[in-house]
Amino acid sequence: MAPHHHQDHKDHPRHFPAELPHHINHQPAIKYQRRSQFWKRFLTASSFGAILFLLTSQADQAHGHQHPPTPSSSSNLLEPPPLTFSKGNTFQISIFQDLHFGENAWEEWGPLQDLSTVRVMNTVLDSEPATNLVVLNGDLISGENTYQENSTRYIDQIVEPMVKRGLTWASTYGNHDGDFNLSREALWEEERKWLGSRTGRMVSTTDNEEEAAAAAAAGVTNYYLPVYPAGCGSRRKQTRQNLSWYRWATNIYQNLNLNQNQNAHEEEEEATDCTAPSLLLWFFDSRGGIKYQQRHPVTGHPLPEPNWVHQSVVDWFTSTSASISAAAGGRVIPSIGFVHIPTNASLALQQSSQKGGVDANRHPGINDDVPVAQQGQGWCGANGESGGGGGGEGCDYGEQDVPFMEAIASTPGMMALFSGHDHGNTWCYKWDGQVPGTSQQKEEEEKEAVTGDEGGQGNGQGHERGVNLCFGQHTGYGGYGSWIRGSRQVVVDQEELKEFVIRTHIRLENGGVVGAVTLNATYGEDKYPATPNEKTHLLDSALEDF
Repeated sequence: MAPHHHQDHKDHPRHFPAELPHHINHQPAIKYQRRSQFWKRFLTASSFGAILFLLTSQADQAHGHQHPPTPSSSSNLLEPPPLTFSKGNTFQISIFQDLHFGENAWEEWGPLQDLSTVRVMNTVLDSEPATNLVVLNGDLISGENTYQENSTRYIDQIVEPMVKRGLTWASTYGNHDGDFNLSREALWEEERKWLGSRTGRMVSTTDNEEEAAAAAAAGVTNYYLPVYPAGCGSRRKQTRQNLSWYRWATNIYQNLNLNQNQNAHEEEEEATDCTAPSLLLWFFDSRGGIKYQQRHPVTGHPLPEPNWVHQSVVDWFTSTSASISAAAGGRVIPSIGFVHIPTNASLALQQSSQKGGVDANRHPGINDDVPVAQQGQGWCGANGESGGGGGGEGCDYGEQDVPFMEAIASTPGMMALFSGHDHGNTWCYKWDGQVPGTSQQKEEEEKEAVTGDEGGQGNGQGHERGVNLCFGQHTGYGGYGSWIRGSRQVVVDQEELKEFVIRTHIRLENGGVVGAVTLNATYGEDKYPATPNEKTHLLDSALEDF
């Protein structure tokens, strides 16, 4: 691994322009291209009269009149239906991570990177037609390369592959999604203007000043999504506010696709128990990066954002998961988590001499990012300051993610936690729930040294099967590294959920599949084919026709 790996994760010194230079018109061009592509598809599919009928009828239903809304008016568009298992009782997730849109928009290679990333997303989704949900697991945009005037507009280009297929998506935000010119809150507001976005925010501001301060520090993308049995889908009449005419029209287009795509399996409404979900998907904001438009009062340097899951989010997660379980009559509901920056547990497993570290056949995947860049890296303590203004020099890991690790480890039914951030890691490792660096772990190690008993049967979730800590595949042509791009796929079978089993593989940009494993009771003992360490570059001959 290149010695500058951690430098890649951190923020290089940079200057923030006061306004967008006049010669830079990259983002409006993207916007124009996005609109043109939509209208080309729309016009080739329908006559002009049919378009007018569709728009006016939808406007009449949504607004009570025949005229489309202005950008400042309410759209009253419906939310997407609840997530459900498909008719075959499976639920599949395509994970795109580390997209890094928006790098060097003023040079030819910058927009070319973004177009190449869109190509990867299209290839994956074409190869995985059973996808029920797309997860954007952090670093959607390289915020350090964007301007305040257009930083959130990349969302239009990012979501296009899902919009044109009628798929919905859910995001976590990464350390590059918050910067001096890029607001996480504004990014979320822009994303939520699309009908297909399920990205939520459940740890939000309140009237209480202390709670409001904690919520502001908590980040944005902290929420959960329930997945119900097949046949439980129905529309909830909620609205999205302040959509532009363009998005209002394209959302109507996507609304038709959503009806067809999400509800294709609901031809027969059977007597299915829809009172409790079959699966819970949890999303956490690990924060990091730079605070939006904030500078140190003395040095004038941009202020760094802490890079771990906030305590208020941990408290919300533990209380909410307990409430959901209680409402389900105490039943353990299988759960999967998503967070951009991995925890210290992944680093401990990677470096474990006792457990043998990452094995090419027992934990197939690339293992080039050594050591793992974990939450809390570069911070002296929970309330300390970041070393080197965000660079981490002179500061040790301060165990800031311990509360989050403990919460994940102690939550019944938590099967796996999927992370990104480390572009050169793609493996999964079964974690027994022992939190590294804590007194609990030290007591277990002392017990093992005396008795020879490994002890530490984990957190008891999934009948003591442990929590699988998994990395995805670097999807974007932005960001560091040239490992072949792709997407981790997660396939959940409702019958296999009874044993807390997940199947997963990585779909590559060339259409191939690697790293197919079953995360079951014997994962970590079973042997699989090793994953080849392939590389692709922006100017490879294979991309010349693109």
